[in-house]
Amino acid sequence: MYDNIILDLYGTLIDIHTDEEDIAVWKHMCEFYAQHGVKYNPAGLRSRYKRQIRRAEQAMAKKRFKFPEIQILEVFEQLTLKKDQTPSDCAELTVAAAQEFRKASTGYIRLYDGVTDMLEQLKQAGKKLYVLSNAQRVFTFPEVQSLGIEGYFTDISLSSDFGAMKPDAAFYQQLLDRNHINPNRSIMVGNDAVCDVLAAKQVGLHTCYVHSNISPVDDADRDIKADIIMDEVNVPEMCRLILEDVDRLSLIHISEPTRRS
Repeated sequence: MYDNIILDLYGTLIDIHTDEEDIAVWKHMCEFYAQHGVKYNPAGLRSRYKRQIRRAEQAMAKKRFKFPEIQILEVFEQLTLKKDQTPSDCAELTVAAAQEFRKASTGYIRLYDGVTDMLEQLKQAGKKLYVLSNAQRVFTFPEVQSLGIEGYFTDISLSSDFGAMKPDAAFYQQLLDRNHINPNRSIMVGNDAVCDVLAAKQVGLHTCYVHSNISPVDDADRDIKADIIMDEVNVPEMCRLILEDVDRLSLIHISEPTRRS
């Protein structure tokens, strides 16, 4: 049996739609900043945000990881700083700005049907649950808390905290090492064939691939070699299969009742 269940968040447990290009988002952020004495125009703010993202990515590219991850708070820090201020002077406003941006750019966020029941069943069965997600803590922790699932997890590991993202094997390995997880007794569940299957296999984990509405488009053309393959998000069935004996989970493929044309 699997002792440890490692779960991706977005596209696996959480259904979300965001649009950071929408000019209405940047108009809203200009109004937010204006209330705090920082003046921008929407196009200028969006342009500066993207420029700061590129600079952060270029700086992280020099680090030791193959797939480095930026810290988005550092980007918002640069957007928020006034003349003669230090980062500590505007730390609270930086966090508030980042979270305001996330709320403004999110069309919807919700759990997939059955997620809470699944987490409860897995916990009741004695499984240890972990999150491994490419995500920014300033965005993700308030969302996990508001959705009511934080308490189910032994450890929540986010790429922004570590400085590397999936499919970097180092991101996986730090979670395994910190929690003394035996990969042979563990399964990674996610909706990305590269980040959640190929990368997980590199560190010896069993894998469950779930094709969701926000899976990468390229996944449809990949020959996915996961222990469990699900063509749609069916959380009760996912839970049932995870709780099955390991020996019976050799390349199980669960197709949709009706294939998409």
